[in-house]
Amino acid sequence: MYLNSGELIASSESSYSRLPIPKSIPLILTPEEQVLVDESPVLRVSNKENWAPIDFTISGRPAGLIPDLLYMVGQATGLEFDFFNGMTGTSLREAYKNGTLDILTSVPNVPNNQELGIFSRSLFESPFAIAVSNKNSYRNLQDLSGKRLALLNNLSIINLVHEKFPLIEVVTYDHVHDALNAVNDGEVDAFIDAKAVLNYVSEQFMIDDLNYYDLNIENSLTLSLVLSPEKAGLLKVINRAIEALTPAQQYYLNQKWLNPNAEVNRSGIVPYSELIEFTDDITMQNKLIESYKDSDEVFYYVRDVRRGGHDQIFFAAMVPKISVYGMSEEKIRTSIYVSTILLLLLLPLAALCAKPIVKPILLLRAENKKVKQHRYNDVTVIPTNIKEIHELSTSTYQVSESLKEHEKRQDEFVESFIQLIAQAIDDKSPYTAGHCNRVPEIALMFADEVEKSQQGQFAEFRFNNDAERREFRIAAWLHDCGKITTPEHIVDKGTKLEANYNRIHEVRMRFEVLWRDAEVDYYQHIIDNPEDQKQAIETLNKTQKQLQEDFAFIANANVGSEFMSDEHIARIREIADKTWLRHFDDHLGLSPLEELKVSDKSETLPVEEHLLSDKPEHRIERINELHFDPAFGIKMQVPELQYNLGEIYNLTIKRGTLTPEDRFKINEHMISTIKMLESLPFPEDLARVPRYASTHHETMKGTGYPRRLSADDLSVPERILVIADIFEALTAADRPYKKAKPLSVAIDILYKMALDEHIDLELFKLFLSSGVYKRYAEKYLPQQQIDAVNIEQYLHPKERETSHA
Repeated sequence: MYLNSGELIASSESSYSRLPIPKSIPLILTPEEQVLVDESPVLRVSNKENWAPIDFTISGRPAGLIPDLLYMVGQATGLEFDFFNGMTGTSLREAYKNGTLDILTSVPNVPNNQELGIFSRSLFESPFAIAVSNKNSYRNLQDLSGKRLALLNNLSIINLVHEKFPLIEVVTYDHVHDALNAVNDGEVDAFIDAKAVLNYVSEQFMIDDLNYYDLNIENSLTLSLVLSPEKAGLLKVINRAIEALTPAQQYYLNQKWLNPNAEVNRSGIVPYSELIEFTDDITMQNKLIESYKDSDEVFYYVRDVRRGGHDQIFFAAMVPKISVYGMSEEKIRTSIYVSTILLLLLLPLAALCAKPIVKPILLLRAENKKVKQHRYNDVTVIPTNIKEIHELSTSTYQVSESLKEHEKRQDEFVESFIQLIAQAIDDKSPYTAGHCNRVPEIALMFADEVEKSQQGQFAEFRFNNDAERREFRIAAWLHDCGKITTPEHIVDKGTKLEANYNRIHEVRMRFEVLWRDAEVDYYQHIIDNPEDQKQAIETLNKTQKQLQEDFAFIANANVGSEFMSDEHIARIREIADKTWLRHFDDHLGLSPLEELKVSDKSETLPVEEHLLSDKPEHRIERINELHFDPAFGIKMQVPELQYNLGEIYNLTIKRGTLTPEDRFKINEHMISTIKMLESLPFPEDLARVPRYASTHHETMKGTGYPRRLSADDLSVPERILVIADIFEALTAADRPYKKAKPLSVAIDILYKMALDEHIDLELFKLFLSSGVYKRYAEKYLPQQQIDAVNIEQYLHPKERETSHA
């Protein structure tokens, strides 16, 4: 029998047996103290109903830290204590004030309580803690502003909360478990009490759905006994007895009531949490509920014996399932044993009769498995005399043939579509036409040779099946699919001033203006000064000669075929400082986009312009900021601008024709390749296509792009594609920014790249010794580009060094 709070009224289980309290050593009293003790009547002591583990009751009997401690004091001094319980904390205080009680226990030693009397030494001290639901994370009083906070009546922290946190709504309760249930049910947001109290009660009442945190405030809870001033002599004796507690007694009190790992005393509480839960759920009452308890199957039965009302009392029974079903289970078990023996005797006969049916079914199952694994060529019609199974086997064979043909057509369609994309990328620029077609040719020729190799690290390399070879082939076709996003004028940039057209023509026209300006100055001068005609013609010739030299220098720098030294850069800046007069408004005839870039300031024509300049409108900002998915592992430095068309900026490029912005835009095609291919739902047999297709610009030493992978990260197929891509680019005759290199020069450059750990040296040697380079050259390169290559000097470099020496 129990209340809905879980408190027991009566039980058939054995009651809680308390461990023996260590005996006290008798306190040596002075004669005056002895007289005082002898004349003292039984002292009436307050005992709270439910403030475990400090001061509470079990079935009306006092329990807790303070009752045990006073029991020890009584043993040591001879004082007798009679505990007064069954009342709330407020009622106990009133009883103390009117003299019904001699001692008030568990009183916080704070200024507000000093009027109650004189305080004993500290009996208990604990920091405060806060209990909150799993849905909240309040850890201090500041978090509770505007929230509802539960506190026990007469708790000292109430005044602190009212004084310092007026926005917190305080709700008081008489019992700790009522306050914890209020938090659990969402009636309040948090409950604060001593940490030891929260730990004990939550375990005692099996409240598992709350979180408990230490409360970081200055105050802690310190509890003492309080006696009236006229009992000061007795208080002195009690304090001496408390100080004289033995280590064994102190250990007993701490382990029994305060240690977090101590076994909680659940006497007086219903022993099963399920029974408390059933009191709130009427659907679980008045019927047998099957459940588990400590791995054993049990039945629960719960009934409200008062049938509702304010003070509900519940009757509950818990019966092991084995007790209910024991006899029936024994009969069932015997029946099973007999049936099993009979079945074992019949099994050989059943197996013999079933063999002609089971065997073809198992064979048919194996054929279905071949279809599932796409092994269509291995599927056969199984031999059987059973008509239905024979027809099913024939149907399976026909299905496999149809699937094989379907998948073949699907594969052909996919590869044709991929080749179509590659062809479209090549067709986008007449100068890279054929690159996407030729790289797969080299890669596949080379991969075949690597598979045949029995030397070194390549002896173990093989494509396990045609699917893996096809995966590599598709990756080779798609290796530059990202170039579909690269502007044509960047891919084909053959001069430094080239944008959508070669701007050297604009620069030349300015030189033309300066040429005519020199002639105009000459004619104007001889009109004004006829006698200086000879000097004027010399000045004209000198000026025009300098213009010819300056333009030739600018035009040569624009080609980008030579390294630009610091002296050459200084001369470009010097030429750029020359000026000419513009007589026409350069804001006219602009597109809407150009109008956004030019300055709005007014100007009076004619305007003096520099011969070469880096204008604000030459700086093309990025429309959208670039963000790379961390999963792609991209490690590329992004320039501030999308493009910089500054004339001086471009002409002073030290090597080649590309600015850092141009170079990034070209390299960005690898990022586009990754984004495009990673977004496609490749089937399992093509899962490595995005990886293979996006690593051909990586190096063995980790300086490549876009991921800066090193040799440890690159597989053999990826290394093959690196060499195939570079070799095709070196030998291509259709690039505007370079001339086609003879075969021997291309091989020498590859060798230097191998020495610099740009490509795999051993793979490069196999590229030569297998003759792949030569077969490709004979098939795709013009005859005049194919010259003799002495591969021995690369295969045996020591002999090469000796011959040079």
